[in-house]
Parts: sequence; structure tokens; C-alpha cells
Amino acid sequence: MNQENSEMYDDQDQEKGILGKDPSKLILCYFTCPQDAANAFLGALMLTDYRARPAHFSFVSPIRPTKVQRILYGSTLDEHVKIDVIGQKLLKDIPIVPDVIFVDKQDLLTIRRIAKMPTAFLSRNKDSESDPGRLTTLAYDTGSNIDDREPVGRILAYLETYVDLVEPFNRMREALKETVKSADS
Repeated sequence: MNQENSEMYDDQDQEKGILGKDPSKLILCYFTCPQDAANAFLGALMLTDYRARPAHFSFVSPIRPTKVQRILYGSTLDEHVKIDVIGQKLLKDIPIVPDVIFVDKQDLLTIRRIAKMPTAFLSRNKDSESDPGRLTTLAYDTGSNIDDREPVGRILAYLETYVDLVEPFNRMREALKETVKSADS
């Protein structure tokens, strides 16, 4: 690509934005579903602006499958609880439709099945610590959703310069701890 074509592409890219909108208008969704010490499932969803500032936070009370449910669901129990129960409930109640969903565990990528929007597992790129010349500090995976790679890559490439996109997961886990602590009091 010559310089003239490159500049033309950049101008067109600026006009279109990301996913057809101004990047500063992007709504990010973070979804996490850890288990507590008693193996109960917790779940939280946070919507943020492009700077990862919260616009909405919701969570579910701990879910403790019964022994019979564990037997009946077998190896499909985790996905059922995390996606079909927790994910479905949290997505149903969101006030704004996000542009992308970031998850903190590979197995949560299946939320794409019910979310119908680009979804990616987001983590720190371990190679970036040993290679300071690396352009990105993030690693992402869209799993089998190959059509999500390009839009997620564009979002990350733009936003990574503004904000630590992995850090919101830490805030969510801390908020979940506080909510569980408050419920136990």
C-alpha cells in the first residue's frame, strides 16, 4: 500500500469510527463468573464507557447447585449456570446495549451464543513484559467466533492507548466480594 492509499484509508477509517460509531461513544461490557470458596457460582456484569468508567453494575446472588443438579447436568453444569442462568439474567436487565463483551475466562466465550455481539476473552500479553518494544500489552481470543476478531481488534487497538482494559475485572471481583460480605452480615 503506498502512502497516498494509506492516508486515504486512515481518513475513511476516521469517518466510519469503530463499529460505525465515534470511538468515544463505545459501550463496553465486562462479564465475570467466579466461584467462591464453597463452590457457589457468582456472576457480575459491568457496562462502562470507553474509558472503563462504570455506567451500570449488576450481579447475582451466589448460586449453589444441588447434588441432584450436579448429577443431572454432569459436565455441562458449569456452562449452564454461568451462561444460561447467570449470563442470561444479567444481560436481560442491562439498560444499554453494549458494543462488545469482554470476559475474563475462556469458558465464558460461550456467552456469545446468547449475547449476539462481538465477544472476547481479554488478558494481559505475557510476552509484553519481556519485550518492551511490543505494540500491545493485551491478548484476546474470540474462540470460534472468527467474525468477532476484526471488530474486537479494532476496539482494542484504539482503546488500549487510553485505558487498562483488563483492570475492570479486578474492580468487579472486589465489588462481588463486598456484596457477598454485605449479604452475609
